[in-house]
Amino acid sequence: MFFIGCPARSIQPLFAEKESVLLPGLAGTWMSEEDIYTFEQLPGNHYRALIRSKTESDSAVYMVSSGKLGAYWFLDSSPIKNSDEHHYLSVHVFTRIEVRGDTMRFATLEADWLKKQIESNAIVVTHTMRENEVLLTATTKELQKFLTSIASNNEAFPNPATFVRSR
Repeated sequence: MFFIGCPARSIQPLFAEKESVLLPGLAGTWMSEEDIYTFEQLPGNHYRALIRSKTESDSAVYMVSSGKLGAYWFLDSSPIKNSDEHHYLSVHVFTRIEVRGDTMRFATLEADWLKKQIESNAIVVTHTMRENEVLLTATTKELQKFLTSIASNNEAFPNPATFVRSR
């Protein structure tokens, strides 16, 4: 729903609290053919993202931080948990995003690409394997360096979704 493809996940956030900055133009409601995204600005340079399907009754809520690494803007999204979930571990998903006027395009860091790159030793980033999944365990600073190095790679961030601002 919120993520196109199979997103890579991280234990650590992409931005420290003081590094999170608001992405100009992100707040508001955005629509694609299948989904409706509503970004509500919160105190502390964060957003609450409500994601709803146009065709199904499901929805999800995320806490979102944004920041710029090099020439690219990124979102760090983590699900907002229910208070009755005692064994819950929140993870972070990283999305390269571009907002131009009334158009928003984004693509998440692809888990399959990341796994292939790590297995072939093409990239080095601190991680652990959980079952058949790469789980990033790098520090925030290491994650920033890593994402800056791959930010322009469209294989790492494939199939961008396009949304239009709802008026």
